[in-house]
Amino acid sequence: MSAGGAGKPLEIFETIDARGWEPPQPMMRVLDTLERLPRGKKVIMLLHCEPRPLFRVLKNNSFDYRCRFVPDGHFEITIWHYADTLATSADLD
Repeated sequence: MSAGGAGKPLEIFETIDARGWEPPQPMMRVLDTLERLPRGKKVIMLLHCEPRPLFRVLKNNSFDYRCRFVPDGHFEITIWHYADTLATSADLD
């Protein structure tokens, strides 16, 4: 059972709008934020490109994520603790 309880939506802890930022600023900011991310919460990051190097870092540090392209031309990456995966199913859209 996850900290949020199965099926309970994860609350947004922080939204990082990094569209237009130059590397490594987005990576540094999201990793700093994830150090403070409580269980049962999620981080949303907005970027102008798909952050493929970040995905490996997330998996290696027990985070899960979903990346989707938003029609207005940016990517939305939702990140949460891997242990909260059961709680996320109802709250990813």
